[in-house]
Amino acid sequence: MSSLPPPRPIALIAPRLDWAPAARAIQACAELLLSAGYYLAAGPWREAQARLGELRPVAALVIGPLDDPALRAAVAALEVPTVETWIASAQPLDSAVVVDNAEAGRMAARHLAAKRHARVACVSADTPWERARREGFISSAAALGLELVADIVQPEVQHMNDGRMAFLRLLTTNTIFDAVFCTTDLLAAASVSEAHNRDLQVPQDLAVLGYSDDGSAAQWAQGLTTLGADAAILGRRTGQLLLDRLDGERGTGERITVEVAFEERLST
Repeated sequence: MSSLPPPRPIALIAPRLDWAPAARAIQACAELLLSAGYYLAAGPWREAQARLGELRPVAALVIGPLDDPALRAAVAALEVPTVETWIASAQPLDSAVVVDNAEAGRMAARHLAAKRHARVACVSADTPWERARREGFISSAAALGLELVADIVQPEVQHMNDGRMAFLRLLTTNTIFDAVFCTTDLLAAASVSEAHNRDLQVPQDLAVLGYSDDGSAAQWAQGLTTLGADAAILGRRTGQLLLDRLDGERGTGERITVEVAFEERLST
């Protein structure tokens, strides 16, 4: 009776695992890797860098940019294929599968300009990918002649109440705006909800455009116009690149960009 060799570990390095879009990408990636004889080994590697080598991973998957010098050095010391995803550092250590988050922000500004909105606001959270979306939106809005009347950055957005708080902060700026770009599902859904609570009609009084990582915003707020990339597709492409690197079919320096899709609905 033949026996299969045990699955081999791939280190999963992520700022947190309870963020729904990342969980969806990780699940899709893990399913692909397991079928090829690998598994994702999650741990507090950012805090326990010295123990990363004890795992003896055959590869590493990094959610977010590998910018921390100590962590980058610890991963480099493994001398294994490494893929950064969601957003990569300016100079990826090895390879990357990313979304062009800055272009997503620019797409949002172009859409609002095409809809003849003149005074716009941006609501975002403080993550590397949302900073890129925010910066893309702000730069493009300025180039298109839109007036950015408010720019709200919420320190952390994990729950609907965090999104509501961000929209309330926007309202307390006492500025007049006719459209808002929200950089996550939670922020967009919460903005629509709070607008309705204050008798603001969407889109008659306020247009809302949201970036969606997992499609949930359009379920919470029906008719929401969104743009975004499918987290599951991102995860599968990341898993395939890891396999290709492990099999020697691709070398270092690979960079794959997952396309941003736009879904125009009623909210803009």
